[in-house]
Amino acid sequence: MTPVILLTRPAPDSAAFAGALRARLPEARVVISPLLRIEVLGPLPDGAFDGLIFTSRNGVRAYLALGGPLLPCYCVGPGTAAEARAAGMTAADAAGDAVALEALIRADRPTGRWLHPHGRHVRGDLSGRLTAAGLTVEGCAIYDQVAQDPSDEARGLLAGAAPVIVPVFSPRSAKLLSQGENPRAPIYIVAMSAAVTEALGGWPRTKCIIAGRMDMRSMLDATVECVELAARVEGGRTPK
Repeated sequence: MTPVILLTRPAPDSAAFAGALRARLPEARVVISPLLRIEVLGPLPDGAFDGLIFTSRNGVRAYLALGGPLLPCYCVGPGTAAEARAAGMTAADAAGDAVALEALIRADRPTGRWLHPHGRHVRGDLSGRLTAAGLTVEGCAIYDQVAQDPSDEARGLLAGAAPVIVPVFSPRSAKLLSQGENPRAPIYIVAMSAAVTEALGGWPRTKCIIAGRMDMRSMLDATVECVELAARVEGGRTPK
């Protein structure tokens, strides 16, 4: 049976990824069912800052929605940097890895007061580590990632017979998936990192591929690879 791609990221990111997928796989069926909804919080901290640190596109979007001034920024990856540059900010790109982002900031040792706008759910304390390293960095939760139930269409896919390819970008999304009902369909996971596969726990899947890098292009390449693999396997042919 023909594989279906199920996208569970927040709506704007899923729409962008779906567009990139359709450019590579024009006939693919893509279903969007976000497991997270982004809600902007506020306000921004008082006082002036000299720069910003963004660990997600949603951080950039929420910061701009709250009317934050355009400042130089460090960004975790090219997608986040592109979002910041499109708004008129000068952005340094750490190539998609939070560890590399911290290392870049530590090496540059920027002076002044810096703000890390982030979501309510975060992994680790980046601002705390940078402050301990002698920099002046303040973290602030400016958006929430609110959990949502899968749509009826997504539930139908997971309970069906056709193979379902699920790109999973974060441990939080993986955990939400794992808390749902066990699927009957053959599930092919495309994980952005090993942390994503760990968060899935024992959630049933036929195959799990980890992207080569923690960026959009690698996730796109791995998803296309997984669609082709699922088509061969579920079609009764031996994978190459």
